[in-house]
Amino acid sequence: MNTKKSIMKNKPRRKKTGANPKTSESMLTQAISPTEMVTNKIRVLRRNREYSQEYMAFMLHISQNAYSRLENGKTPLTIDRLCEICGILQASPAELMDKIEFPKTKNVWRRSSY
Repeated sequence: MNTKKSIMKNKPRRKKTGANPKTSESMLTQAISPTEMVTNKIRVLRRNREYSQEYMAFMLHISQNAYSRLENGKTPLTIDRLCEICGILQASPAELMDKIEFPKTKNVWRRSSY
């Protein structure tokens, strides 16, 4: 009879090596989204001002967990919320969006050629 132990013994094992080269290469080529760049700048500004996530959440009238999700990009950042955060951090929205390359959209409409 095959028991669970005997099945596990016969299973071939993979060698454990360092970082997978394919994984690390693909991580380097991944593009960072504009939203992620803005939230990273918000985090940097907040830390430079030595504000905690709890303080920011209190000022925004949300929970600390909700603020954390905003800062980590798990919850979408609305324009209204961005303006509120900029008011607390004493920064303009233009400062946060400075030097961000937005993805170019494809032109759907084209003029026909004759």
